[in-house]
Amino acid sequence: MSRVFLLWPIGAVLSVALAGCGGSAPPLTTTTANGASGVTGTAPSGTGPPPTGTPPTGTPTGQPRPAPAVSCTNTARWGTGPKESAPSSAAPIYRVRAAQHDCYDRVVFDINGPAPVGYHLSYVPVVTEDGSGREIAVPGRAALQVIIHAPTQGSPGDTSGHQPGVGFAPSGQYLQGPGGLEKWGALRAVRSAGFFEGQSTFAVGVRDRLPFTVSTWLDQNQITHLIVDLAHR
Repeated sequence: MSRVFLLWPIGAVLSVALAGCGGSAPPLTTTTANGASGVTGTAPSGTGPPPTGTPPTGTPTGQPRPAPAVSCTNTARWGTGPKESAPSSAAPIYRVRAAQHDCYDRVVFDINGPAPVGYHLSYVPVVTEDGSGREIAVPGRAALQVIIHAPTQGSPGDTSGHQPGVGFAPSGQYLQGPGGLEKWGALRAVRSAGFFEGQSTFAVGVRDRLPFTVSTWLDQNQITHLIVDLAHR
């Protein structure tokens, strides 16, 4: 069975504020670790090959179901090369979550709007903050740079007017880890790397240079989820 974790990147104030984020989040469980509430993985569809082992689209919120058994050999087909998509969204990224599955670990970026969102993901020697060039190091033997063509909540690029005065985690802040993920199959940490000229950057620490896939899913509440799955082997 999958074990999954949720991190509210800007504290208890955001926990209350998110109630107005355009709808409910994916199904909740009671699993907790390091003080964070647990959630099930999302059900992706749309761009990119959909990760296996997730509930079908349309599963009612509040009714989590276990992921079915999958063949871990399929994840090797994802590859380690760069993956990108062109669209840009003005809707803000307001939450980052992580989930552990049998064959892969998952990172979900929640974006408060229905517009298609683009991205560029690639393994790099070290992730750098866009604009300043400051290094954002992460644990693990590989660093995956995640660039999303959308602002973070409360950044200068966020013109949505959604939850005025509430800001996202500043550049350099850990959103997942660095502790507590040592026994996960792939993920070691997720760290904010700032917002600059229409795009947000994140540093994802990975156990090694492992295959990964990217997909997006628009849920029934018009929230877009950008989903990164990291194979365990």
